[in-house]
Amino acid sequence: MGPCAATRPALRGAFGGSWGGVHRHPRLALSAFGPPLPLQAWDPLKAFTLERDVESDMLLANEAVGSYVQSYNVMLTDHAWTADWQGALETLQDMRALGVTPDTTSYFACICACRRGRAWENALDLLTDAWSKDLEPDIECYGHAIRACSKEQPGEAAKLLKELRSWGPAPAPRWARQLKQYGCGVVNSIDWQGMGTVPTSPARPCWLLPNQDQVAIRVAERQGDLRHAGWKVVWVDPEVVSTLCNKASMIEYAKSKGIEASTPRCYQSSEEAVYPCILKPAVGTFGKDTHVVRSAEEVEHLTRGGDLQPKWVLQELVAGRLEYSTTLLVLNGEVVDYVNTMYEYDGEEYVWPFVQEVRHEYVSVPHDHLDVMRVLLSEFSGICCLGYKLRSDGSICIFEVNPRIGGDLVFECPKNRARALFEKLDFMF
Repeated sequence: MGPCAATRPALRGAFGGSWGGVHRHPRLALSAFGPPLPLQAWDPLKAFTLERDVESDMLLANEAVGSYVQSYNVMLTDHAWTADWQGALETLQDMRALGVTPDTTSYFACICACRRGRAWENALDLLTDAWSKDLEPDIECYGHAIRACSKEQPGEAAKLLKELRSWGPAPAPRWARQLKQYGCGVVNSIDWQGMGTVPTSPARPCWLLPNQDQVAIRVAERQGDLRHAGWKVVWVDPEVVSTLCNKASMIEYAKSKGIEASTPRCYQSSEEAVYPCILKPAVGTFGKDTHVVRSAEEVEHLTRGGDLQPKWVLQELVAGRLEYSTTLLVLNGEVVDYVNTMYEYDGEEYVWPFVQEVRHEYVSVPHDHLDVMRVLLSEFSGICCLGYKLRSDGSICIFEVNPRIGGDLVFECPKNRARALFEKLDFMF
């Protein structure tokens, strides 16, 4: 998955995997179709005309069925936002009773509702049911099912995460409905991993913005090719993007900038580590192979006795229920705009997604924390997302930098703030 796009006067965007919705109630839409009228007599001309009409009606009916699914998915998404898992399951039953076949998005919304409503058993049943219907639940379906089980059934959550990790690279996220709510033409429809022929811009001028780390590196490396194909991209040094993506090199980079104290303390060996601490891959997302470790023996087991560098990072664990994710629009290190989301979880020592979210809130960033971010991003331009926690003394500890669009901006940020950020991007560059 790759980028997003935008044009004036309204921003246009392209991320991958989109879906839509019909602005009418699905039951009312279904009532418009009834049984075919009986044919009273056969006439060759009338038969030919009827045959053509039936063919057209079949095409229209197929389109209508897709519209019904989309309409129901809108309802299911509403259930998910309100944690109404019973309502979601009832709506799913209604779809089947009326002959409307749920799709992957339908199951995603239902599983999300179960996760928010703490109905882990139903979340697991839905995941199994989706596979039995020859659908392929994606990383987001698994993510919500894992989080639904993480507290009550950590063993089940571990099994699901192991299954998910066996798939290899994560597929493109589906953000179409949320992006459409921005009201500025940003969409998630470009499935380009940064290799091979670059896609042609659908409109001019049109922005291409990455939403995965590896694609962010490829976009930076192929800026010339992308501009030649009609895309607008932010100029940034590919080496800087690659450094920020890597959790080990990011900390070394911060050290060179004089802000080492604002990143987790790293341990060069399991013997010198202070436990509990965090063991994670230098490169990766979605909590892949990330663990809270409590002894040198556990580190040796997980790394199979191998060296920590360059694959692994063993670092300080900052305990606490609160975690922050800040999306910033940056121009040569200057923070032009930002949006910040605070998450509260139900544990002090955890690795997401093996933790239950209690709440999230849109909050500001203190000036001293912004100053640290400016230093870390002094050679960067574009949109990036920082993950951090606060130590017991209130100081910031940045544990991750993603130089790309993140899910927090899409799902948690107020839509008018997200729109303002994209409009500033379009105005500045």
